Amino acid sequence: MKLEGTLETIPLHELIEMVSYSSVTGALNIYATSVNGHLYFRDGTLYHCDIDGSVGQPALVKLFEIGEAAFSFVSDVTCNEESIWGDIEEHIRLAQRLARRWQVIRSRVPSLEQIPVLVVSFEVALRRVGPFHHQVLDRINGQHTLADIVTDLGWTEIDVAEVVAQMIQDRLVDLRTEPATENETHPTVSGPRGSLFGRLLPRSGDTTQPGRVATEELILHAVGR
Repeated sequence: MKLEGTLETIPLHELIEMVSYSSVTGALNIYATSVNGHLYFRDGTLYHCDIDGSVGQPALVKLFEIGEAAFSFVSDVTCNEESIWGDIEEHIRLAQRLARRWQVIRSRVPSLEQIPVLVVSFEVALRRVGPFHHQVLDRINGQHTLADIVTDLGWTEIDVAEVVAQMIQDRLVDLRTEPATENETHPTVSGPRGSLFGRLLPRSGDTTQPGRVATEELILHAVGR
């Protein structure tokens, strides 16, 4: 089977479907400007893909993010790894949906190895973010990378990235490649903080009987309402 061209001519999802329907074995190679990706098929079944250090579903998402690239299918090429299982149509739908989300935020959050640093005080940031963002905000201390926060929270990478991208848009956070230093004067990078509600309790005025203070009251007290 000989197949080559560009993604502008034949979109990736159509290429995958063509190879699947042909029941062939080989590698579909994607040649983008700065990175190459590969999708491996066995009798038309996609069983592995990789690009730029990512494999499996995350790699498939990155492949769907690519707008302009050349491609070629090489028959009888195999790979010892296996990272994709199950319904390929479901994998494609999920990858396309996540790729659209990543395309919106990728310019603001290019890498999960970057370190978010608050550029306003924690109290100001707390007033300006929604409740869904509080757990991420609480872990921004100038030391943790986005990947660290993902691991700590157990969230998906894109959920954390979207929250931080919104904070960047709202001018609450910057991303850095190096940890913040101790001699920086900004109060948000002076060291690790306790948990969000651990800090809110002392502000409630009753630290001996925390059960008497509702969570909503703590939050309202913290934001000065």
